[in-house]
Amino acid sequence: MYFRQHISKKLENLEAKLKHIEFHNGRGNKQEINEAKVACEELVEELKSAVAREPMTPNEYNKV
Repeated sequence: MYFRQHISKKLENLEAKLKHIEFHNGRGNKQEINEAKVACEELVEELKSAVAREPMTPNEYNKV
């Protein structure tokens, strides 16, 4: 995988944001939860685009 480090870093960022949401959910801080939710959605979109940029393997081209 060509973008392995990039994708791994984005997944770690996403994991940290989810922990951020859990922390603020316990405190009842809705504004921080919404901001973290938006950040998670942006990270998911970045990950989707990074995966889409990956070159396809021969198995993906020749689906059975």
